[in-house]
Amino acid sequence: MDSHLVLSSLEQVIYRDTAHEVRIQDVVGLLAAAGMQVYIVGGAPRDWLMGVPTQDVDIAVDRSMEEVHQLLRHAYPDIDPVRSRLDRFGMMCWGDDASGGVDFSFLRSPGDIQNDDMRTTSFIPRGDVRDDALMRDFSVNAFYFACHEGGVLLDPLGCGLEDVQGRILRLITHPRVLETSYRITFRILQFICRGYTPAANALEHLERYADHDIQGTGARLLGFVNSHFGSQHGQREEFKQRLYACARQEASRKVLDGVFR
Repeated sequence: MDSHLVLSSLEQVIYRDTAHEVRIQDVVGLLAAAGMQVYIVGGAPRDWLMGVPTQDVDIAVDRSMEEVHQLLRHAYPDIDPVRSRLDRFGMMCWGDDASGGVDFSFLRSPGDIQNDDMRTTSFIPRGDVRDDALMRDFSVNAFYFACHEGGVLLDPLGCGLEDVQGRILRLITHPRVLETSYRITFRILQFICRGYTPAANALEHLERYADHDIQGTGARLLGFVNSHFGSQHGQREEFKQRLYACARQEASRKVLDGVFR
């Protein structure tokens, strides 16, 4: 992994005004100094391993968003640039409009899912990266760059490095998450459109859960499409065609007709 790529990502400014210039590395250092486990997760470690610069840096910790927020308030008492905060899911975005800020989350466990519905679950902060990895989608997105340990890269499920090298899309999500959430089908197709080769379990998910995910998401799917494809008309059309091909039930096709009309 190229240390210059890592440093470039962590030097990104997430808040700036006439009196402040806050970088990702500033808040990482702040949280680590408070004794937190602090990880860069998601797409950034994957991109670093592929030698690709990235501005998409997400931070995961082992404490609540309230604790993270209070540390930031103490360090920067005259600003409070919280863009969004959802304590039930352990998520917060902090920073200014120009940068888009940085996304925080806490480590979670699939064992905490309640009421057979991810959307109504109130998670609590955990400290086990393997449990948190099972809440994520693919092995290539389940790396943990441990800032509090000097930048050690963790691959807790032991298959991510191989899959990055082969651009393999291996589903690693816990069955409890698959049964109680609705977005994995769309994520699989999104990455296939990016040129990833789906592993057998990703194809099995499309066969088993595509109708479940389409109908469970409903009209909200339009937000996913607009957010992830935007002006990428070629990928958007490929995504649409693949999604229609996965839909087996008439109710699913009606949802897609409403989204893509």
